[in-house]
Amino acid sequence: MNYFKKVKQDEATRTGGDAAAAFRINRIEEFGSKEESPPLRFVSLTSQTKTPQFSTESKNGKKCENIAKPMVYVSKSQSTGEGIAVKRDRKERNWKVSSINEIPLDFPLERTRRDIYNVPVTEIVDRISKCLRLLSIDAKFDHENATAKCKTSSDMVSFHIRLFAGGIKKEDPIIVEMQRRSGERRCFMWICKKILGAAEGGEIQAETFPLRKMPLYVMKTPIGKMKCLQDVDKSDHYRDAHEGINKSLELLRSKEKDVNVLGLESFCFLTDPLRTRVDVAIICCEAIMKGQNCSEIRDAIGDMLQRDAFLPGEYEMQGRKDVDEKCRSLAIVLLSNVLALMSHNGCLDDAIQNQKWFTDFLIPSLSDEVKNFEISSSNAYEASCGLNHMATCSVIAKRMIKENFTIEDLQLANEFAMYNHELLASETKRSLEVLWKCV
Repeated sequence: MNYFKKVKQDEATRTGGDAAAAFRINRIEEFGSKEESPPLRFVSLTSQTKTPQFSTESKNGKKCENIAKPMVYVSKSQSTGEGIAVKRDRKERNWKVSSINEIPLDFPLERTRRDIYNVPVTEIVDRISKCLRLLSIDAKFDHENATAKCKTSSDMVSFHIRLFAGGIKKEDPIIVEMQRRSGERRCFMWICKKILGAAEGGEIQAETFPLRKMPLYVMKTPIGKMKCLQDVDKSDHYRDAHEGINKSLELLRSKEKDVNVLGLESFCFLTDPLRTRVDVAIICCEAIMKGQNCSEIRDAIGDMLQRDAFLPGEYEMQGRKDVDEKCRSLAIVLLSNVLALMSHNGCLDDAIQNQKWFTDFLIPSLSDEVKNFEISSSNAYEASCGLNHMATCSVIAKRMIKENFTIEDLQLANEFAMYNHELLASETKRSLEVLWKCV
């Protein structure tokens, strides 16, 4: 009985193996998320004896490095602040892929994708990593699943980049797919064209200013001065501004975190001169800083900045952590928008002199964000912009910033940003010039 049982088991195993081979399905362990990379098929691009080659043009390709472990970030209280640690970690921010999945059966791909032929996967990920740095996009790389989770700074566009093998043959392409998760579609499409073009080998210029925030058109005169609109009743700017603030504040008072996100996004739109009229945006900024509801708005922003959303092990659910992290980023963007408009309007110096909130809370909080440049380069960039606006128009703010910063802190942030975040590099360089008159 045992003999016949063993024969049946061997026959079943052989039959299953033949069927798997017929459909080109390899049995591998499931190491990723079922939603993002279904473990149906797997293609190995490296071996111990050969270098990975996808075409005849990749004969001289370099040997692919081992999969790097994700960086373990620490909070500002745990950071040593030594330059040696930064130099060691900054190289690990690059995307390193040694194997990618073949496209699963009946797996729908996004239209925002490119098929790249005759290029090794190591070169493709190097191109994408360089493009992300030049466009100043934060990215968390999943080396094993060939996935990059990306987020922009001020426009808060979140998207994923995934790599797939088009087949098991050398002449089959590598597919680069981009999937938008949140944010404005126009900004995503601008970024998508840049990244996919870079993956194909196109040249990308460094972004020292967020060009995607430039207006789509420029008019010589305001719309209200058009002849056809002279007899139309004009709206009250103050009423429009305060109506927008009250609606946003109502969302911010909610106990639901996702509703708070909508409130913060509304505040960011109200203070962005590219989304709101400049005069209305200035009224909103002044109301946020010194209006009748300014204390309530400040308390909400302060609560989000004091809550460290980046420390591991503090949240039972990943979704709650992601929402708190987004609230924190939006709060910093809001402060950066407000400080920028108030500095150009000429009222920021008086606000800093008359309100201790700037020196007691705002400057130390933004300084801590810049020091945490490894955790979120986008947040550090927005915080650095706000500090530079205050330092250029207020002697008091400049002195307080120098008390919370050392020149070594900014030099470390600038050195790290040169390899990872172009906008942060230019902004920290400006800080060194403004605060210590050095480059």
